[in-house]
Parts: sequence; C-alpha cells; structure tokens
Amino acid sequence: MKEPGSGQLDLRVTVRIRNDGESDDGGLQSEFIEVAKRWAKVEPLGTAIYTGAKQTGDDLTHRITFRRVKGLDTRHEILCADGRLFRVRRATAMNGGRVYTVVDAEELENGEEGEGYV
Repeated sequence: MKEPGSGQLDLRVTVRIRNDGESDDGGLQSEFIEVAKRWAKVEPLGTAIYTGAKQTGDDLTHRITFRRVKGLDTRHEILCADGRLFRVRRATAMNGGRVYTVVDAEELENGEEGEGYV
C-alpha cells in the first residue's frame, strides 16, 4: 500500500472511544474519551470490496489513513470535522510500519450514533 503524499491528509478527525451506560432516567447515556486528533485521508471503498465485505457480514464503507495511533479496535470511532462518523472495523499499521495507521470503517448514518464534531 502506498503511503499518502503531500497534501493528501486533508481532513481533520478525532479518534475516540465510545462508552454507553445507563442515564439517571433509565435511558442510554454515551460518554466519549478522546484518544487522538489527526489529519486524515478518507476514501470510499470500491464496490467490489464493499460487496465482498457485505458477504462476510462486515459493513465496510471507507478506508481512513492517518499518522499512527496504537491500539485501535472496534470500540473506537472516528469523527470527522465535516460531521461524518465512522465505526472502526479493522485497523492495521500501513505496510507493517510505525508511521501510518490504516482503518477499514463503517460510516454511520447521521444521528445513528454519536454526536457532531466538538
């Protein structure tokens, strides 16, 4: 996989962990723990990859690349400055290195999960 070139990391994102718990009134209350802020490249996945992901039960819609964040897993979300929200499905070090993290993610519909960019 080719590392991003100059200017390709052009969208500000916040990597966070979402913890859901019960609120005082018995409803659901979400708490967000910010892990990192990064400049990122967000790309939609091609239809062949998306179709293959659907067949395996993963709802992969986008690939997100940014400077390394260790320990990402499915508890994490990526919130973009433009308001889009993604759930991490898989994360790996690009080319096995220590510079970039590549995330395969599922875009969540507006209002489905989380809140707008803070």
